[in-house]
Amino acid sequence: MYPPTQYSRLPTDPEGGPLPALGRKRFFNRRLLRPLSIGLAVVFFVSVVAYASKNHLKDVQVPFVSLPPKVEFPNNTFIFDQGPRPTYLDTPPKKPLVLRIAVISRIDEFERRQTLRDTILNGVPESEVQFVYRFFLGANPEGLIEGSVTNFQLSQEKRKHNDIVVFEDILDIPERLSEKRYSALKWAGEAHHDSYDYFMTIDSDTFCRYGVLSRRLEHLYTDKDVKPREQPILIGRMGSHLTYFQNTVADGNKNATLEDEFVKGPWFPYPIGIGYMLSSSLVNTILSADPSLPHHIHYPSDDVMIGAWVAGLKYFPDPTIEFETTAEHSPEPVHRVYPKPYFPHVVDTNIIDELGWHNFPGRGGPDDQISWDSVCIHRLSAPEMRAFKEMEEIRGEWKKST
Repeated sequence: MYPPTQYSRLPTDPEGGPLPALGRKRFFNRRLLRPLSIGLAVVFFVSVVAYASKNHLKDVQVPFVSLPPKVEFPNNTFIFDQGPRPTYLDTPPKKPLVLRIAVISRIDEFERRQTLRDTILNGVPESEVQFVYRFFLGANPEGLIEGSVTNFQLSQEKRKHNDIVVFEDILDIPERLSEKRYSALKWAGEAHHDSYDYFMTIDSDTFCRYGVLSRRLEHLYTDKDVKPREQPILIGRMGSHLTYFQNTVADGNKNATLEDEFVKGPWFPYPIGIGYMLSSSLVNTILSADPSLPHHIHYPSDDVMIGAWVAGLKYFPDPTIEFETTAEHSPEPVHRVYPKPYFPHVVDTNIIDELGWHNFPGRGGPDDQISWDSVCIHRLSAPEMRAFKEMEEIRGEWKKST
């Protein structure tokens, strides 16, 4: 489990508050809001149609909140001056790191997505990192009328950038976040595992220095014999948990309150909410399971789910490992259970606890001051991302825009 990420806002965020969770009570009476919503929607669409008729939709722009001219970072945010620049940062990788990147985003995060396009995803030298990325969204839970403005803005953004995948059968609510993650994993698996190194998932408030990532993997983990196209590997900042899951909920179900079955077993590492990387070999293994691995898990256990998959691949085939029900999730007294293995054989994954992945200092653990070794920094606002990329210490890591 991990503190809220894309379902809660930073104080610096100019965008709206969290989307409604399942069963969350609304402050306003929907019956009073509906006539107003319909009226506003009609006025909006009449205006859009009139404008589109005149301009053939070619100049319609997705509105973004204007950015402040200057960002003031808190004191002691950065410690670049407290030590020499590591020598590995000046050693180019022997070959580029090849990634398929999934950014887990919310429907209304227009500014965040544009900021990521303009910053970390723009100008990465292809000699260091080559990647394909997509933003992954669920369906608008507000409905046709209430969400009409957002849906129209989103359609324009999709048409302009062609980098957004919307899962129309998965509502964009916390209860369905794990299904978004699994569906993004299936997108990664559309490419043959010999064609890329890692599938990387990050939240929309994570800033990644991809050149640094490539160098660290090549120069700091050579002793781990890392071969992502041949070996199961999981990389991220690790926490620990003991909850496993068994697939008991069918895909396509309409009841978002349902979750896969919980069982308790040995402690295992899992990648906390900053992000994670699965080797292409591990992606191929996970997606070849039949039935599919459990992925109907409510937020905030969606990141625990990733570690539970890896641990289940290792422990479920071993009859000497004991598992039991949990008092919180089972109506019966706690008793021993025997989870069905995903495969008849053990899959032992190489897990790398990457300390260069951390939260922005002071915004929840594991947080740390930003240094030369910081690879992926979590919980930055969009203006902070833009300002950080322009800092003298790191701006040379991206090619200048032409």
